[in-house]
Amino acid sequence: MLEPVALHQSHFNMPGVAPDGRGILLGKLTASLFASLDQTVRFLALLSERSSLDDLLPTLKLYETRSALESRSYLVLFQATSSHFVDQVAQLASLTGGTVFTGSAKHFVRYRDAKAPLGYDVTELARDAVGCDFFLYAEAVFHSLIKTKEIVFRDLVTRLSLRPLPGGALHRARAFANEVRWIAVRPGLYTQLLTYLWRNRIAAEAMLIDNAAHEEGYLLVRVAKLPERILALLVKLPGVEVHLPLTDNALIELGYRHPFRLESCPSLFAAEQFFIFSAQRRRTEILAVSHSVGGMGLPLMPIEQLIATGFELEQRPLSARAAKLLESVVVNLRLVSAQQSRQRATGTLIPWSQVALLKQLVFALPPTLLSGYRVAALDEGLMVISHQIPCELPLGEQFQEAAPSVFVPLGHAFVPRVSDAVLTDYLGGTQGRIIVFRDAKATPFSVEDSLFEPLGRRLVAQLEVPLRPSNGRLRPPQTATARVENDPVGPLPLWGFRPPAGDQ
Repeated sequence: MLEPVALHQSHFNMPGVAPDGRGILLGKLTASLFASLDQTVRFLALLSERSSLDDLLPTLKLYETRSALESRSYLVLFQATSSHFVDQVAQLASLTGGTVFTGSAKHFVRYRDAKAPLGYDVTELARDAVGCDFFLYAEAVFHSLIKTKEIVFRDLVTRLSLRPLPGGALHRARAFANEVRWIAVRPGLYTQLLTYLWRNRIAAEAMLIDNAAHEEGYLLVRVAKLPERILALLVKLPGVEVHLPLTDNALIELGYRHPFRLESCPSLFAAEQFFIFSAQRRRTEILAVSHSVGGMGLPLMPIEQLIATGFELEQRPLSARAAKLLESVVVNLRLVSAQQSRQRATGTLIPWSQVALLKQLVFALPPTLLSGYRVAALDEGLMVISHQIPCELPLGEQFQEAAPSVFVPLGHAFVPRVSDAVLTDYLGGTQGRIIVFRDAKATPFSVEDSLFEPLGRRLVAQLEVPLRPSNGRLRPPQTATARVENDPVGPLPLWGFRPPAGDQ
């Protein structure tokens, strides 16, 4: 079906093609065929990184096609400016699993490769079947394609999801701390955020965006300069999105990027519209404005006009009716089974029937446990607690601390989930005592902290050692006196001394 083009060849069976200055066969258009939309998006993303898409947009066409075998494919068409550019396109298409063709109108032939450095020509043209829009001639395959849908490139850009950048938004916030940025605030945080910016003397303007096509609107705030400290707080605050300007009338959420390099196609963003690419809301907002240079076409208002300042508030006492109504909304704490509760046992209640087993277990416990465990005798049994090491004795009922000095059964928690300080106030304080909840129905009890003592001291019995007297069958020791005399030895005490025989 295909034959390589020879050097200085002047006649070709493929219509609409001719050799360029390098002798490479080239048509007016370049066609790139892909098997899926993902491959097509990756190809266009690589192409946007290597060249300006604005140069291709006037002739760029993207079609969803169907073959005679009912298989779906995607065809990208644009003008072939030179063989150097098509070589670059062919390289990018091969990286994403596509094939590049050259030609014009409806017939396209495989672009050159290593087997045919100057390109390919067809031995015979296919019949122009009724209903076929494109004929693509490959080395061993012939494609007859029918257009099923045209995909507008701008619609594709606005429908693609943003990709997170390495390091996240907080890492990017340090790099863009001094740039102009925009903030999108969801309902419920309007007044709090505007008041916070106003109190920190940050110049800002805002507008409310209420799009009937979506469930809820949001507040769009533009700030001229935002300190890094405040920016780091806003990035971590749920319901707040920080955006950076891509162009004069396009924003993108901080910490994300579009699959395409949108800076290479600014002509997509019409001057009478404003684009907001959001990753958290997973959509692109397109706002109609009069003119969008610097965002001045949006109806922004200073935040001083959107918040109430300088009012003296009247301090009203709580009336008896309000106090009674307040009591009606008070809820009691409930002890329930919770799989996500803390699973570290810090207390054990051993019934008196199992104390004998505890005595046997003491011989197997290491010294650290004997010194770390504290025990108190109660009517229910022995209460063993430990705050530093796990109290996981294989006896009795095991407890965990829901709050400091508040013990609940292992695997249980209080609802609603209040803080430790609120729970302690609810129980009347835990100073000098511990509070034990055995189950949800039993009445809790408290134990004075002074009743607890180390486990080793309580379980090891006192050993009395009797004092033995001296036995009279052994005679008392004899006393002897010694006398020491020192005789004068003279000036030469060793004169005439002879050592014993054998020592010489």
